[in-house]
Amino acid sequence: MTVYVYIWKTAENAEGVDYAFSPEDGVQGLLRIELATGQMHLLQSCPGDDNKTFYQCACKAVWNAWAVKNLPQSTCYIYG
Repeated sequence: MTVYVYIWKTAENAEGVDYAFSPEDGVQGLLRIELATGQMHLLQSCPGDDNKTFYQCACKAVWNAWAVKNLPQSTCYIYG
């Protein structure tokens, strides 16, 4: 089964950027990436995402963008 994880920027400051992420069913989580190090933090888990699969997908998409210094306003990660 293919799952689309939608990711969009919700806040930004000199230290980091916050992104919300959501699969197709509409539940939502929140993560933060530190601009200096690329370290990821889960701020709010998606309800029902017990294995943190949606968070890991969002992290992969955001970190890959951070690595090439091109953090997007929004993106999507296709899992499965």
